[in-house]
Amino acid sequence: MARIANPNQLLVEGDEELRVISHFMDQYVEWGDKPQEWVAEVKSFNGVENLLKPGVIEAESKTPGLKAIGIMVDADDLFGSRWSSIRERCRKIAVNFPEELPPEGLIHQNEHGLRIGVWIMPDNQSRGMLETFLGSLVTQRLEPLWSFAQESCTRSREHGSPYTDPHYDKACIYTFLAWLEPPGRSLNVSVQARAFDARSPLCEQFVRWFIDLYQLRARS
Repeated sequence: MARIANPNQLLVEGDEELRVISHFMDQYVEWGDKPQEWVAEVKSFNGVENLLKPGVIEAESKTPGLKAIGIMVDADDLFGSRWSSIRERCRKIAVNFPEELPPEGLIHQNEHGLRIGVWIMPDNQSRGMLETFLGSLVTQRLEPLWSFAQESCTRSREHGSPYTDPHYDKACIYTFLAWLEPPGRSLNVSVQARAFDARSPLCEQFVRWFIDLYQLRARS
């Protein structure tokens, strides 16, 4: 018997986002133990170019039984063009799709009742990425170490560090994780280990967007 498609989908750039979001949201909703039990199917596209390729979002929106589809990408240094690309794709599946992306994330219902959500990391208005978002959630007890990691990454340029400016936030977060115990944990394992503050305003805003988009019940 063919498996019934999940009525909730979240389209993300890559496997790192897939793992982080599933572990992250498990703190807020009854996520499900197996992929087929997840409250939303998280689909990785191995790169933002593949996700935003013409026809991809349109095809995913035609999944039988689909009730809500979310699109989550990094702004990087290209927030304006990221939003323009998403808006262009979504206008193929929703009449009167909004012109602007609200800071609290976008949820729009098309004429067929499909809910369409958009979140551009980190905060729907700034440059950055998933790592920027997580960097803003570092717990208070680890804040001095986080500040030192940022300072160290900046000063590493004096010693020939070759990372590019758009990857500064990645360099900082992985330097920071390398100094925790055990060193070098992945982002999703660090989320599970509560290295990040799940109660910060930005975090709560993302969670509210996610829960509202998929009409979920928060953990009590």
